[in-house]
Amino acid sequence: MTLFRQAWRMRLRSGSEADYDAAHAQVWPELIAEMRAGGVEVFVIYRSGLELFAFQQRSTPFPGPDTKPTKTMENWWRKMQPLMMTGTDGRPVREMLSEVFVFDHERAKS
Repeated sequence: MTLFRQAWRMRLRSGSEADYDAAHAQVWPELIAEMRAGGVEVFVIYRSGLELFAFQQRSTPFPGPDTKPTKTMENWWRKMQPLMMTGTDGRPVREMLSEVFVFDHERAKS
């Protein structure tokens, strides 16, 4: 199976760390269901101070930049907007990261 991976960096607003962590401790079930249905296999966010590092692995290609988000995603972004740096459309500002090295134990067996 082909897997599609991306990683990116985002930034929180000063003082919003606890609220951001709390929101992600209780991610909406409907958002999880949409991610699962959309092919998301793994989605991880790491935080160091105000810096966020996200990684996503999918079984389907990533949607294009012009893909309209679902209402659930728009509502989640609206909830996150006061906590993090966002664009005028409410989407989190993302700096894409380049993949340099991957070791996958399961794939290395062959």
